[in-house]
Amino acid sequence: MGCGPSGINWWVNFDWGILPLLSKIKWLRKIVINLGMLSKCYDIDWADINLVNITRRLPLKDNSVDYVYCSHVLEHFDKKTAILILKDISRVLKKRGVVRIVLPDLKLLIDQYKSADEFNRDYFGYDKDKYDWKRIFIRGHEWMYDKKSAFQLLSGVFGKVVMSEYKDGNFPDIEQLDLQEHSNHSLYIEGVK
Repeated sequence: MGCGPSGINWWVNFDWGILPLLSKIKWLRKIVINLGMLSKCYDIDWADINLVNITRRLPLKDNSVDYVYCSHVLEHFDKKTAILILKDISRVLKKRGVVRIVLPDLKLLIDQYKSADEFNRDYFGYDKDKYDWKRIFIRGHEWMYDKKSAFQLLSGVFGKVVMSEYKDGNFPDIEQLDLQEHSNHSLYIEGVK
């Protein structure tokens, strides 16, 4: 869910917004990149994405999914919306199904503090003090979590919650799913239905 350009073709990938739409219209994405409105890092072959707004009911049957992976997504929503998303994930997971959530770790961001500019870029998800085209394509952060608050968030929805680590957990394809670029500032947590 919210896979962006890092989705995997053998998974069902959901994302929503201008960037996922541009993933389907390569010629327009090239123009946007060539105009400097979007970073060249997005000029790659994206996995097939289903354009799905995860704040609405997921287009999946109840108790039909074994695993859901959601990395650096929930912080882009307020806490109430994040809870609704997690409840819908629980609805679609089979009994003993697992969700793996990866979030920026607010405590790590504070501990790694070097400058206000760098901290704010990580906290908000972009350079908030500069107007650039990235704001059109990338949704900013709405709510940040530390281990305790992330654990509480998932505990309100899932029967079993386990803190995990980068590329360590009860999850298939974890080597491809957990991204190196997130490893030094993220927390990893799994919920079991």
